[in-house]
Amino acid sequence: MLRNLGGIWLISLVLILPLPGKATDSIQLWVTVDWEGLSLEEDNLQSMRAFREKFPYIPLLHLINPAYFIQPGVNRAQTGSHIRSTFLPHDTVGLHVHAMRPLVEYCGIAFQASPSIADAQEDCAHTSCGYSVSLEYAYNQQDLTKLVACSSELMVTNGFQRPRHFRAGAWQFGPKLQAALEANRFTWDSSNIDANLLTTRWHQDSSMIRLLKKLHPHTTPLAQPFALGMNLMEYPDNAALADYTNTKELVRLFEQLINAHQPVMVLGFHQETAADYLIRLERAIPHMEKLAREKNVRIEWMH
Repeated sequence: MLRNLGGIWLISLVLILPLPGKATDSIQLWVTVDWEGLSLEEDNLQSMRAFREKFPYIPLLHLINPAYFIQPGVNRAQTGSHIRSTFLPHDTVGLHVHAMRPLVEYCGIAFQASPSIADAQEDCAHTSCGYSVSLEYAYNQQDLTKLVACSSELMVTNGFQRPRHFRAGAWQFGPKLQAALEANRFTWDSSNIDANLLTTRWHQDSSMIRLLKKLHPHTTPLAQPFALGMNLMEYPDNAALADYTNTKELVRLFEQLINAHQPVMVLGFHQETAADYLIRLERAIPHMEKLAREKNVRIEWMH
């Protein structure tokens, strides 16, 4: 793990990345998993295990919403075991937060029902209530700091290392959430995204797209890591998640980054929909690896 030495590690991290616009013979790929905190269905977990067997050399960055551990009647040990059944030793675990009402209230924060990325009323009869609420727009900085701290502690008390990597639910990230991450000593975020990458599933006039365009107005699929603060780096989710794309599009985005000599690609999938969409990434990887060989570019699978 990186250690904070008065900001020195951050400078070093920036220096090891090839400079944008310069020719490079390598590209760093981060494969992320958003664990939404909604369900742990065996077909999704099995799809992940099968993916790991096929690509054991690819580390995953698991961004986990600890809401799994506070669902009614949950067996915490069994839940942790189900999650870890998809891990390999070179994986990394981080934090993913959707502001579901049970998690927010468990953390001692007054639940807010809006604004939301969804264009429908939240159904608060279910534990998923609050899933679509925008963290950045619904909560103040103090509450977000408390929510991140409490969620991190839930991870630790359930046997995971204290997370230092983060992605906001629905990419709802702005200055208040950035300050909350910095207060909790996070070093890596991937909540920046080009809203246009999501229009296969969300209409241009939807609340989701409109809010993201306000939060990340200048982001493109060529976006590269940049410093948010002295100790916090942003790694834009420049290839979105498999739910919003397809095999052909993933390969196209990969080729676009290589041709532009951009050194970092962040992609991934959701655990809750792995049985449906992970196949898109599984089919894309051999094509990406073949393309990299043809262009004499080395892929570095990051963790």
